[in-house]
Amino acid sequence: MNTLKLVTITGLSMLLMLSSAGYVVAQDEESFIREAVVSKRDAVVLSTLFPGLGQMTQGQKVKGITFFLGEAASLIIAINSHENYSTKQKTFDRDMDVFNKLAVIPGKTHVEASRLYKDLKDQNDELNNLNTYRNTAIVVAVGVWAYNVVDAIFFSPSLTESRRVERDTHDKIVV
Repeated sequence: MNTLKLVTITGLSMLLMLSSAGYVVAQDEESFIREAVVSKRDAVVLSTLFPGLGQMTQGQKVKGITFFLGEAASLIIAINSHENYSTKQKTFDRDMDVFNKLAVIPGKTHVEASRLYKDLKDQNDELNNLNTYRNTAIVVAVGVWAYNVVDAIFFSPSLTESRRVERDTHDKIVV
């Protein structure tokens, strides 16, 4: 479980770093930029709805896809962790009821009670790990979304900038 958590957190962190280094990753960002069909305000709204959509409509394909995949992965992990947590919580509650009933039933041995207590302790540790895993995935999802919105507001090109790059690129080819 701890190895899976470490691999997931590392992978999501790498996706987030890759998205922040989008300017470096896209070898020639100008080749990806086309005339924007949506305004910067619309791109911000799209990015607010789901990370990466605004960047993709503004022509920043690598950055947009990175945000999209990072958000999708962290949401899938959060949902999966929540479902696992809920299932394990029900099992833990059922076993805790059995343990509590075992304490009042005469004739049960100390060995049975200590075995069940050890199982309950292990289940509780697993529940704590799943809760941490779920919360981490949620924090990463919120972080990707927030960084995406900041990027869409402050770092994405406006409609006139996209047109200027398109015109300059076209002028270089014509001359």
